[in-house]
Amino acid sequence: MRTATLIVLKFLKNVILCCKIEVNVQYGKDGRMHMNDNEIFELAKEMGFTAAFVDTKDVVQDPSFRKFCEDNLCGKYNANYSCPPDCGTVEEVQDRLKSGKQALVLQTIWEIGSYENKQGIIESKKAHNAAILRFTQMLRQAGIQGFCLGYGGCPLCDPCKRITNEPCAHPDKKISCMSAYCIDVAKLAEKCGLEFAWVPEKLFLFGMFVFV
Repeated sequence: MRTATLIVLKFLKNVILCCKIEVNVQYGKDGRMHMNDNEIFELAKEMGFTAAFVDTKDVVQDPSFRKFCEDNLCGKYNANYSCPPDCGTVEEVQDRLKSGKQALVLQTIWEIGSYENKQGIIESKKAHNAAILRFTQMLRQAGIQGFCLGYGGCPLCDPCKRITNEPCAHPDKKISCMSAYCIDVAKLAEKCGLEFAWVPEKLFLFGMFVFV
């Protein structure tokens, strides 16, 4: 558990250092800032991600995955604005994903030792989503529009305002889970040439930024 915690702390330190990166941008004729694909890819690498661009038409969404959310093993179904049913129907999330032509897949791999290391898994997931949210923020600061997906429901508010039927406190920042969008991560990893396996000693976490 100590090893996993140290790895998470090292990863978060890297994310904090990346907060000081000056995003390399150019101004187009429209007066807006722009980053090219190489600069976006390098920023993802600087933040500790393994990354790959993918056309959204090649992202497999399996409607049967929605049942995993409905089973509510995580306790966030109907209790988090980023999760079903509030994130949209299967058809709506399919349409939203395909509203952008391209996405950047973001992966982190964690040495957890064993699936019994519950605390290490929790810390890894938190660090993964925190990095995705920071990456998204940096892209938006550069004038790039889109939305992000991560692992598990949005962690920004605890508890989510959905519990008390209040409006979402961060509608432009909330992060939905890849599974809420019915994304087949195994097929996505294969398509992008990224490592993926169900093994007890490693945790493979995915997310993406969809350009719209």
